Amino acid sequence: MPSMRFQTKLTLVYLALFLTVQGVVLLAFNGSIPQNVQGQIQNQLSASARVLERILAGRVEQLAASTQLLAQDFGIRGAVATGDRPTVVSALKNHKARLGADLAFVVAPDDSVLAAVVGNAETRNDLPPVPDALKETAERRGLAASIVTFENRLFYITLVPVQAPDLVGWLAFGFELDEKTAEEIRSLSAIALDLAFLYRTEGGPFMLAAATGAQMELRDFLTDQTEADHDEVFRASFGGQDYMFWRLPIVDVEDSPVEVAVLLYYSVDVGMAPYKSLVAVLFIVAGAGLVILVLGSMVVARGMTRPLRGLANAAHNIAEGDYQEVSSPTRDVEIADLTASFNRMVSAVKDREDHIRHQANHDIETGLPNRLMFEQMLQGRLAAGGDFALMVIEVQQVPELRSVLNHRNVNDLMIAIGERLAQVADTDVARISTESFALLLDDLKESDVVASLIQNCFLTPFEIAEIVIDASVKLGMVRCPRDGADVAALLRHASAALDVGRTSPKGFAWYDPESDSSQKQRLSLMSEFREGINNGEVRFAYQPKLDLTSGKITAVEALVRWISPSRGFVPPDEFIPLAERTGDVRHLTEWGLKEAVRQCAEWRSRGIDLAVAVNLSTSDLMNQNLPGQILALLHDHKVPPASLKLEVTESAVMHDMSRALDVLNMLAAMGLTLSIDDYGTGYSSLSYIKRLPVSEIKIDKSFVLQLAKSEEDNILVRSTIELGHNLGLTVTAEGVEDEVSMRRLQSYGCDTVQGYYIARPLSAADLEAFLKESAYG
Repeated sequence: MPSMRFQTKLTLVYLALFLTVQGVVLLAFNGSIPQNVQGQIQNQLSASARVLERILAGRVEQLAASTQLLAQDFGIRGAVATGDRPTVVSALKNHKARLGADLAFVVAPDDSVLAAVVGNAETRNDLPPVPDALKETAERRGLAASIVTFENRLFYITLVPVQAPDLVGWLAFGFELDEKTAEEIRSLSAIALDLAFLYRTEGGPFMLAAATGAQMELRDFLTDQTEADHDEVFRASFGGQDYMFWRLPIVDVEDSPVEVAVLLYYSVDVGMAPYKSLVAVLFIVAGAGLVILVLGSMVVARGMTRPLRGLANAAHNIAEGDYQEVSSPTRDVEIADLTASFNRMVSAVKDREDHIRHQANHDIETGLPNRLMFEQMLQGRLAAGGDFALMVIEVQQVPELRSVLNHRNVNDLMIAIGERLAQVADTDVARISTESFALLLDDLKESDVVASLIQNCFLTPFEIAEIVIDASVKLGMVRCPRDGADVAALLRHASAALDVGRTSPKGFAWYDPESDSSQKQRLSLMSEFREGINNGEVRFAYQPKLDLTSGKITAVEALVRWISPSRGFVPPDEFIPLAERTGDVRHLTEWGLKEAVRQCAEWRSRGIDLAVAVNLSTSDLMNQNLPGQILALLHDHKVPPASLKLEVTESAVMHDMSRALDVLNMLAAMGLTLSIDDYGTGYSSLSYIKRLPVSEIKIDKSFVLQLAKSEEDNILVRSTIELGHNLGLTVTAEGVEDEVSMRRLQSYGCDTVQGYYIARPLSAADLEAFLKESAYG
């Protein structure tokens, strides 16, 4: 005999109880009392909703104002721009504590987390994601606020771009819409209501983020609800009581896929409690019905809670990580269906968690283990003991490859490189950055052989989408555990070894503590250099440029000189390349342009009409704000654009030719004279020079110094001058140190010369004296 459906049994029991008890209750109660209670509850929920909106709005406004204020602080902008993580963390901790925020973090333009403070701890994990739409809004408006979801939690964050002067990151403060927040809001209500924070994506069912209580029952309640069941204000049975619900949407950014709402709810039964005294006279009449109700409820509850208790225990096991499926404890069709749905949910959650875990430990583009997983592998290998080698492999010319290949081709290339490395080294390979791979070698003695094999294997080009690509790598290696006791030290030392390997003839190098010490000294040098710029230790020496047609000095090149109080004279070759690698060259460029324009204006005011040439670096050509900065300087000092010349090297332009062309075209449109410096030492292609808005090329001094002795140099210089003139360019020769060289250059039609034969680099005062005394003046 088939068993009776659970729904049928429940309906029959409640129908009997309803007919027995409800008829007596309806005779005693005035029909208006429930409506009045409902109206009062609804009014209280409405008032609480308005209070909630004001609290959230006020807190977000406070966070937004403080975030904007901190983002404008010069110190924090400089720290973010230079990657000074300790300074950023300290500032985040101070402001977070002052604001009572739950988290604060800084995101770099490449979406990496520069620094973060969550709770009382510094961490770069367990952070909510920052949607691209929120970044765009913040960059466009200067501020954006939004609610984001992360691991079934809600965070209200404010985001402000940090600019110094270009965009160097995003600063975010936020607080979690958690149980603590819900309790604070609940305490301000006139009634003991409950509230919960909900969210859903793409029209799906609402999910629970936090609540003041009964979270398990509330999740079950939300699962049973559908969008068509209720409006924003509705009544429903919950937790065995009749509740009034008010679902209040929280306004978020436009086009957000996440809908966030606050659910305010209060028991109608609790609201009716003060009126229970009115039913005292009904107790005798309702006694018989109450007995029937109690007995029926016991029977139903016993049959209903037993299977549900089993499912609750299974859910608890899931929370502990035990994803075992359960069997139906009864033959009831509904319970069996619920159990089957529960098991499907268990399977889906397990699959999703496995997928998330895989994504967290693997590179999305190549599928290889990522840096996080590699660090775990390295930690495990250290714990196992024994000697082994850590090898970091950096793919060269990746920016150039990205300028030629599309994103998919680059990804395919990285996949192929990872497979080739794994095949040659016969070990697992991890991708620890966009350009770097890493691996562990158990046989320390064979590490040099493996490094050579890796170098040799890249002699065979890659074929990606029918494109033949020549790629090369550089390697840095450390001996473990000799070169470091922990993961961070080993990776840092491997990076130091890679710096040496980039310039090594073999293409790889082992970590050398003495070289690492030299690197620290170079960083110290940069710190002193920044102070030197501010303290007036850095100044210009001006080398005259002789116009061979007029026989007069018409321009000078501004050459940087640094006289350190502690180091004495520091050669430019020691600090300028290092400044370019560390990004400190932007400070030098800013100072140099100001000083050159100021000096030019001073000379013009005293009747000395000299154009001043200033050298620009690679990073300067990537700065879209550079033309505006120069235009402002020329305007402030009333200097015509023709009096300022800018010199760039071939390699600086070729680093990212598209972006460099944008900046150079703007500078040329302003009327500035642009020159290609050190021509002949780089790509030496006149075909690409035709694309550049330059008016001058400067022949490198290495071709001019032996001009009086080398016939080969004479041929190269003469042909370069002729080709430059054919392209409509003027030609300047550097490094003229004797009269024979100058006469030959003059006979070849060279336009301008500079070098020790004309004059050494001079201070501004010595240059003025030279112009007065020299025949070239």
